[in-house]
Amino acid sequence: MTPSDQIESLLLRVLQDATPAEYQFGYHLPFSYLSDVTGLDLEITRGFMRSMRNRGFVRCGTGFREDDGLIAGGGYTLTPAGLVHLGNLVDKARDALLRASDMATRQRREAMG
Repeated sequence: MTPSDQIESLLLRVLQDATPAEYQFGYHLPFSYLSDVTGLDLEITRGFMRSMRNRGFVRCGTGFREDDGLIAGGGYTLTPAGLVHLGNLVDKARDALLRASDMATRQRREAMG
């Protein structure tokens, strides 16, 4: 899993985890929130979110205040394609861990030989 994959996975997971179930693909979170929660620099967060938007994994939209309905800025939400992409990234990470574990097991066996 590349560093870029890790960052995308982190950002997509935050979008997924911070979104109430009833708003699965319509709850928009701003760059500042994503940056704060992940600890990533704001410009790095912005660049990754725009890249994922261009590939259809997230969508940009307007956010609203719950108390009065006034427009309170914009943010990003996960798309169905983004949810699939997150699943693929998780699978990729799991496969890499399994390969590393298999390699370590083989090396131990060879050392015991």
